[in-house]
Amino acid sequence: MKTRKLLLTLTAVIALGFASVSDAEEARRFPAPSTVSPEMAAAVSAKAGDLWYSDPKSMDEWRKITGGYTEWASKNAEETAKKLGVTITEEKIAGVTVRTLTPKTIDADKQDKIIYYIHGGGYVFGEGVAGTTEGTLMAYYNNYKVVAVDYRLAPEHPYPAAIDDAFAVYKELVKKYGAENIAVLGTSTGGAMTLILALQAIEGGVPIPAALISGTPWSDMDKIGDSYVTNDGVDNILGTYDHLIKASAEVYANGADLKDPLISPVYAKSGELAKFPPTLLVSGTRDLFLSNTVRMHKLLLMNGAEAELLVYEALSHAQYYLVPDAPETADHYKLMGMFLDGHFLKKE
Repeated sequence: MKTRKLLLTLTAVIALGFASVSDAEEARRFPAPSTVSPEMAAAVSAKAGDLWYSDPKSMDEWRKITGGYTEWASKNAEETAKKLGVTITEEKIAGVTVRTLTPKTIDADKQDKIIYYIHGGGYVFGEGVAGTTEGTLMAYYNNYKVVAVDYRLAPEHPYPAAIDDAFAVYKELVKKYGAENIAVLGTSTGGAMTLILALQAIEGGVPIPAALISGTPWSDMDKIGDSYVTNDGVDNILGTYDHLIKASAEVYANGADLKDPLISPVYAKSGELAKFPPTLLVSGTRDLFLSNTVRMHKLLLMNGAEAELLVYEALSHAQYYLVPDAPETADHYKLMGMFLDGHFLKKE
């Protein structure tokens, strides 16, 4: 029986003291409903952390914020992998660092399959091992080999550095494994980059992956969509668009049009969306990016793509994997596994 005593991952890091949450923002807190587990209720009821309320102005301020995150998250990611028996190995593909996350057991029908994992973090967080935890949990729960890309980050490397790195690695993986043996997974920024990778493949004439799992994607980088307003201060992971999220968008886009589909994939052309592989989108009712997710889901459906949507009760941004001890987390990985069984493994 797999252990439930896993480390709390990114939920803790949002409490890093970079700024103060205002009284007005604090007033939007709500208790956890009775419909979530006690383990998840503690996270749902927690006070929003200060990280995403930061307003860095200088490169030194950016480095302080991202460096503090990397130090904490790297240690946590390594400890999580060790606890779960997931081996992390590092190599270069297309000149980009990748880490292969290998569980103790790979199921017989998954031996020739890989999950290509693209981490989140607003295009500014997730450097090195720090960007592997969600991929490690996928390897552990679903017994796949996972390849995690360590793409370049803003503000030092603005658009299109991140998506160029992820796509360069993908093209090499296609040569090695075949696109039919690759599913792509990402959350938040990684969820957007998962969608963008499909657009890049379609535009570039590269075989598309067999399936996509796009968790709470940052599919509109501008503050457009209902939940940016209705869940402002309710989401206790991200909190609000108006501080670090906005700053991250500005330093990554670096003056580029936020409606460029390779920045905000919700503006992709209909002909491209029609060519998407089966796609699973995931969000929560308290997620600041809920509108990003449901808007993308509708667009895929309207253009004839096969798309499924999961919206979890009471959860804030990406909270479905941030509380490993919660039964909701195990359910999330089971549901992702079921999606992959039907659209990736395609068992006869």
